[in-house]
Amino acid sequence: MTRHVPPPAGHAAPAPVPQRVPASLPAAKLRVWVMSDLRVDLAPLRLPDPLPAFDALLVAGNVSNDLGSSLSWLADNLAGRQGERPVVLVPGNAEFWNGRGKADTLREGRILASRLGITLLSDEAVRIPDAGGTGVQVLGSTLWTDWGIEGRDRATLARGYARRFHPDCRRIRLGPRTRYLPHDAAGAHARSRAFIEDALVSIKVQSGSFGTSPVALVHGTRPGDRAIVLTHHAPSRRSLAPRPPHGLPVDWGAAAQASDLEHLMTAWGAPVLWVHGHVPRSVDLRIGRTRVVANPRGRRGDLEAFHPALVLET
Repeated sequence: MTRHVPPPAGHAAPAPVPQRVPASLPAAKLRVWVMSDLRVDLAPLRLPDPLPAFDALLVAGNVSNDLGSSLSWLADNLAGRQGERPVVLVPGNAEFWNGRGKADTLREGRILASRLGITLLSDEAVRIPDAGGTGVQVLGSTLWTDWGIEGRDRATLARGYARRFHPDCRRIRLGPRTRYLPHDAAGAHARSRAFIEDALVSIKVQSGSFGTSPVALVHGTRPGDRAIVLTHHAPSRRSLAPRPPHGLPVDWGAAAQASDLEHLMTAWGAPVLWVHGHVPRSVDLRIGRTRVVANPRGRRGDLEAFHPALVLET
């Protein structure tokens, strides 16, 4: 599913671009403001005033411990100051800690997001045009982990620790008496992983001179477009701190935060940028052809600095 948003504020909507153009069509820079793990339910926060110069705000989850509250907080704190510039949120794991069923939370969140003018993505894409007639396709997913970052032979051990200790297993519900367990997360991971893999290829094909397909997973891609992936959980071990966060045993601490999707960053359809959260430190590194960035808000003394006005050009 692909959604569409208006062009950046101050720019007229670009005229349609012919399909047959060189694949090297130059792209205008798009300024993306990125953040995650604000957890405003634990400590108050105000967004910068004035807002930074940006074209789209990408939020990689865990704004609060309830999806509806996260959406409302973003709307209240922006207070319309963003104008027509899109605000994109992927739910984090904590957004489902509200005691209601996971599917119900997401369904209700979609309704509220639509009313508030926020784009909520869960295994979906949205196209954000730039000022030059090209644009960015943002692929959004919570990307629950597959628990296999330590290897397949240790994944069972990691899921065992998680069933006993992980907050998700206590706080997320599939139904009134059904807990959300690690094997459920692994299944959700497989779905999201397949979506991201296939969507990246779909964007790459359409952004070149190969034409479109009626069965393309992502629609509306124009020649010269590029891809950004926005997830809550991390796509690489390289984003993790050298030691696990407080309370997480080494055996499953890494598996709770990240899965290995590095192959997508060296593949033909690699995204230009991958923004994520769910890690205890800021991240800015390059893997293959992809810049990987996380800007989580720190809540303990050992968490590295949060930049509330971090804007990247892509």
